[in-house]
Amino acid sequence: MRRRHHLNSPKFTLLAQGLEAALAGHQDEARRTFASLHERLDVDSHPEDMQYLIFSAALSRRFGDLPAGELNLYLRRFELPQIQLFNLLALRLPTVSLAGSIANEQLFGLMRGHEVVTLVDVGIGSGRQEVALLHSMAEANALPRQMTIVGVEPSADSLRGAEDALTMAAQRLGVVLRFIGIPKGAEDLSEEDWAMLGALPGARFMNAAFALHHIAERQTRQNPRDAFFEQLRRWEPRGVVLCEPNSDHHRAPIRERFHNCWRHFFLTFQLIEELDISRQEKNAMKLFFSREIEDIVGTQEEARRFERHELTELWLGRLERAGFELVDGPVRSGGDAHPAVKPRSRPGCIGLEYQGIPLVCVLTARTPERPG
Repeated sequence: MRRRHHLNSPKFTLLAQGLEAALAGHQDEARRTFASLHERLDVDSHPEDMQYLIFSAALSRRFGDLPAGELNLYLRRFELPQIQLFNLLALRLPTVSLAGSIANEQLFGLMRGHEVVTLVDVGIGSGRQEVALLHSMAEANALPRQMTIVGVEPSADSLRGAEDALTMAAQRLGVVLRFIGIPKGAEDLSEEDWAMLGALPGARFMNAAFALHHIAERQTRQNPRDAFFEQLRRWEPRGVVLCEPNSDHHRAPIRERFHNCWRHFFLTFQLIEELDISRQEKNAMKLFFSREIEDIVGTQEEARRFERHELTELWLGRLERAGFELVDGPVRSGGDAHPAVKPRSRPGCIGLEYQGIPLVCVLTARTPERPG
């Protein structure tokens, strides 16, 4: 039986004590505690030690004068080139690859039968998911006659890459496709942007894979996430599909957020250890998540935090409050499955469970049909 989360281990005790000492302003004690922890760590012999290094580096960054620099230099030796790492995550990490496959199955089911389609993708990245969607619809002889794909993505370089990839795929598959790039985050869409989206042709759909938790906290009259979903509901999409991690890193205080973050990534890192990839690739994959961990527990200014994951129930509630109807979907995907990850369907979402805990969920909703 695995020890759940290592919460009783001496290493975790030192990590938690270092956090408490730093929060109390006892920097010397925190420094000694983290130094004692580091003396016990050997990533090459004990794979689980990578998580302790990543978390202690993140906490050291948060509290300023603790020794983060040498830790980061040590961790960087595990890096892989970004393009290789992104491909590795997209293809081999089940909570990413399987989530994308299930999301595309949901989108396919919602789009099927529509000749003209507009798909807005928030956080489109390189367009990998949409290219796969086009190919799966083509294989089923179910491509729409005309598609407009709108990429909402802060990175102009990513938008150009997505446009190139989608244009090439559309040409090969024989579908008329128009791409529109909006170099913004979801919360920054203006009234003019929404008016433009409202003028686009055909049935409307929205997809957001691991993107909406980036909606920032702002001192505004209305919660920015609620405001986005209310605006999205007014756009009246036929279907909405979201992929989001299932953990509370949004508004939880630092101690609670630390423990939530530890549990989520402890399970994620255990899953990585079960993958049939090299030790270098496993370490590099974990190091990729160090950026998220550093943001979640290592950023002291709340307004600057970016990785604000929420529990699935909160996303489902937000969709319902905005006036959407939750959609159930059967779990059919098998090609990207891993025996350690079990998709489980429940109202409005499909959870990807590891050791019985949903790490990532795919949520599906639609605008209710008007009576009559």
